[in-house]
Amino acid sequence: MLDTGRHYLLGNTGDSGSSLYLGRYLALDGSQGAPVLLDVRKPHAVVICGKRGYGKSYTMGVLVEEFAGLPEAIRKNFSVIVVDTMGIFGCMSGTGSIDVRVFAPVPFLRDMPAGTLPFEIPTGSLSVYDYCELLGIGPLSPHGAALAGAISESETFSIESLIDNIGSSGASPEVRSAVCGLLSMASSWKLFSQHATFASLLEPGSINVIDLSGYGHDPGIKSCAVASLARALYDIRVRARRRENGSREVPLIWMMIDEAHMFLEPGSGAGRVLVNEWLRQGRQPGLSLVLATQRPSALGYDVLSQSDVIVCHRLTLRDDVEALERARPLYVKEPVREALARLGNTRGAAIVVDDATESYHVIKVRQRKSLHGGGEPDIYGAD
Repeated sequence: MLDTGRHYLLGNTGDSGSSLYLGRYLALDGSQGAPVLLDVRKPHAVVICGKRGYGKSYTMGVLVEEFAGLPEAIRKNFSVIVVDTMGIFGCMSGTGSIDVRVFAPVPFLRDMPAGTLPFEIPTGSLSVYDYCELLGIGPLSPHGAALAGAISESETFSIESLIDNIGSSGASPEVRSAVCGLLSMASSWKLFSQHATFASLLEPGSINVIDLSGYGHDPGIKSCAVASLARALYDIRVRARRRENGSREVPLIWMMIDEAHMFLEPGSGAGRVLVNEWLRQGRQPGLSLVLATQRPSALGYDVLSQSDVIVCHRLTLRDDVEALERARPLYVKEPVREALARLGNTRGAAIVVDDATESYHVIKVRQRKSLHGGGEPDIYGAD
C-alpha cells in the first residue's frame, strides 16, 4: 500500500483508505505520473490479460505483494488464495518481506521446497456431477447412477468406501468394474481425503499459494480442485455472512487464478461455480476473484462483462482483441485495438478499465519486490 496525495483509485468512487499500489499512470510521452491504486474495501472481480511475457502473471504477483504489505489491522480481514497452475508463485515465499504459505498435493511434496504444506480435497465437497466430469462418465448413464447411489449412502465418505459400496451394489458387473476402476485411479492421485478441510486456507491475513503444476498433463484434475475449492469457499462465506454482526469470524476471500481459461470451459464444474456463484453473486458474501489469462477470448463474454476491473497488457490475436471490444463499456470511447497500439512493446504497460469510476487509464505496473517465477530461461541461465 502506498500513502500518496494525488492518485487514481480503481474500484471505488471515494477514498477507501484500504488500497493496493498497482503502478503509475503512463503518459503518451512514456513518462510516469500519479500512482494508480486498487481499492480493497469492497469485493471485486478482476481480469488480467495479455500475451505471454508482457506481465499478466507479474501483475498478479504485484497484487499478492500488496496484500502481504497491508497493515495488520487491515490485512487480518482477508485471506488471499492463489491457484498456481504453472508453479511460478511459490518462489515468493523465499523473500523475507513476503510471508507466503505454499500448498501442494501430497504426491508432489517431495519435489517442493521444505515447508510446503499438503493440499487435499474433501471428498464431500464435490457433487455427483463433479465426480462424473472428473471420471469422464455421463451423470445419467448407468455408471453415473451407480456412482450417485454410492455417494448418497452417507454424508461423509472416502474414495475407498465408494469403491466398496459400488462393488456390493445392484449394478451390472460391467458397470461395477468400470466405475470401481475409475475410482481406484482417482484414489491413486492421493488428492482426496474424507477428513480434509479448507480451514487452514482461511487464517486471517494469510497469503496462500496452491501449486497444482504437478498435474500439468491433466487439466481435468486441476479443474476438479478449483471447482471443489471455489464451491466450498463460497458456501463458507455465505454461512458466515448470515452470522456476522459487527465481527468477522471468517475473513473476506480474494481468490486469484492463473491461466484461468483452463477452468472456464462451458458446462464444466469449475466454470459453473466461478461464473454463477463467484462472479454473479460473490460480492454479497465478500468474495473477490482475480482471473489471469493469455486468452481473454476463451473466458467468454459473461466473464468479461461481469468483471468490474480489467487490466489488459499487450495482445495481438484478433479473437482476443475482438472479445475485449465486444465487452468494452460505453464510457470507453477509444477502440481496444487503438488503445493497445498505444502500449507498443513496453513490458508491464497495460490498459485499465474500471467500472466503479467509469474510467480508463494507461498504466505502467510497478516493479516486483519478490522473485518472479514466470520469467523465461535462456542459455545463459534462469531469468
